[in-house]
Amino acid sequence: MRKWITWLAAGTLAAGLLTGCSGTKETSPAAKSYKDGSYTARSSADDRGAVGEITLVVEQGRIVKADYKEIKKDGTIKDEDYGKTNGKIENQEFYNKAQHALKASATYPAKLVETQNPAAIDAISGATVSHRMFGEAAGKALQQAAPADAK
Repeated sequence: MRKWITWLAAGTLAAGLLTGCSGTKETSPAAKSYKDGSYTARSSADDRGAVGEITLVVEQGRIVKADYKEIKKDGTIKDEDYGKTNGKIENQEFYNKAQHALKASATYPAKLVETQNPAAIDAISGATVSHRMFGEAAGKALQQAAPADAK
């Protein structure tokens, strides 16, 4: 019985490893080769009217640079004042959450350059709306960068 349990556990582990290493690389977006150039795209607006805007630079078929910003409904960029009311912190908890989301979303561009795939970037707790907007904008920019035969 003990050998059977050991064999079953080893088989389950091996199956999990093989599944995790399956040959999906060829069809994943990370395996694509993009047209060289600079591409800018925006997400749809969130429930407060803000949008995410990304500019990607592609060289030799790979994303080499990604710049991302979020733009409030009034056209201003979310920065260190994001979460303030009339230039003042009126609600410290809201301000802290807003700044946390802003700092977390600032990590997404480097992860895109690393992974070459917006779908491979995990959302950071507290920045899930930013994650959605980032992914949408990145996807639109990459559609622009896709070779004509891939569209």
